[in-house]
Amino acid sequence: MPLDAQEFPSALPIAASVAWQGLRGVDWLRSLSDEKLAVLAAQCRWHRLQPGQMLHGPYTDRRTYVLVGGLLSLGSCSASGRTMILGNLEPGFFFGAFAPPQPSKHVLVQVHAVQESLVASLSSEEMEALIMSEILVMRAMVQHLGEMTGVLARRLVRQGTLSVRGRLHALLLELAEHAGIAGDQALLAPAPRQSDLALMLGTSREEVAREMARLVRQGLLRREGRNLRICRVDGLRLLLDEAR
Repeated sequence: MPLDAQEFPSALPIAASVAWQGLRGVDWLRSLSDEKLAVLAAQCRWHRLQPGQMLHGPYTDRRTYVLVGGLLSLGSCSASGRTMILGNLEPGFFFGAFAPPQPSKHVLVQVHAVQESLVASLSSEEMEALIMSEILVMRAMVQHLGEMTGVLARRLVRQGTLSVRGRLHALLLELAEHAGIAGDQALLAPAPRQSDLALMLGTSREEVAREMARLVRQGLLRREGRNLRICRVDGLRLLLDEAR
């Protein structure tokens, strides 16, 4: 049975010390003292996910979820069955907040674990109490929302103005920046699956495979076991500039 079809408990017990120390790594909670973080950790429901497991609840239960550790994939599935990956969520991201009282029947948002992940969640009342009592947390959340809006806007523009080839170049550059660029190179570890890249780009896996093979032949990409090395980041940037 696939992981996302299994039944998992909605929340798991977790050691108090692990809980508040995990929240200490969340950027927008940085202004809170250890004592306040401990209180907040006790209020949270904790969810530990294995790779491939779906997180049930976000965008339907009016709770705010925070990725404390690991990596999550945010995707959407239409009524017709078409699936698209909207992006990956890294530690510190919050999601599920401000969901409509009656979620759309036509678009289903799904969250899956890409790696083993730890997620905390708060009720809407608990989240409101936090941001109303902690002005620095509110300010950091607003800034975070602005950054997320900018990322989504750039992706939307790419989707509407670039070819699949150009969108792949832009996505690889984005992944390189997240992984860290050193000496005009970046190592994606592990390598993103071609099927996942296709879902992010709104195209087929076969088309992604052809474009990736072309980049390998040009010396811009190289497979290293389970990893993918971007050998010339500036070369990818040049190709992207030519596509615009």
